[in-house]
Amino acid sequence: MESISAAGDARVLWLAMVQRLMGRASHDVKDALNGVAVNLEVIRSRAEREGTPASAVASFAGAAGQQLERLSSLLEALLAVARPERDPVDVAVALRRVATLCAASGSAGGRVEVDSDRAEDAITRLSGEVVRLALAAPMFEAVSAGGDAATVHCTLRVEPTEVQVRMAANAGRVLMPTDVADVLRDAGIRWTNEENDSSVLSLAFPRA
Repeated sequence: MESISAAGDARVLWLAMVQRLMGRASHDVKDALNGVAVNLEVIRSRAEREGTPASAVASFAGAAGQQLERLSSLLEALLAVARPERDPVDVAVALRRVATLCAASGSAGGRVEVDSDRAEDAITRLSGEVVRLALAAPMFEAVSAGGDAATVHCTLRVEPTEVQVRMAANAGRVLMPTDVADVLRDAGIRWTNEENDSSVLSLAFPRA
């Protein structure tokens, strides 16, 4: 279990990170809401015309469905990170939620891909704030700095004593920000950049 001071500092830093994540996702939420509204209005107006075939509105219904699916994913992730993480913490679940928000467009593009195939639960003994902060801080910076073409690919592996998360960027670097490094280190998280390659960051969370 991380120290009391580390847990408290992580909580403060995580709250600041939540604000950044929500700020980044807010554009996508508004855009998805607008997309649903516009497509539904087209469907409504065309459906009012007598004899309008279903084919005349099918593409708009499909577009509205896609926007609604995107909106649902974003809101689920936003609500999840706004609440305390349920103990014990599943690193894979936290990773998917953080990735959804980091991949939101904000003022820049960028994508996050997560390979979540795993045979075991990726449970750690660390607190939710610490786990989510360790995942979000480097991922957010990498996507934001990389611009529209940036992609961060994340893979998760469960080892006997730890859960490992590897983040690899196709452009730019993936580094642990200095403002969170000491707190995460005190909490018991280890990370390294691959030798001579700052575009790959590997994190290790102690298993429960």
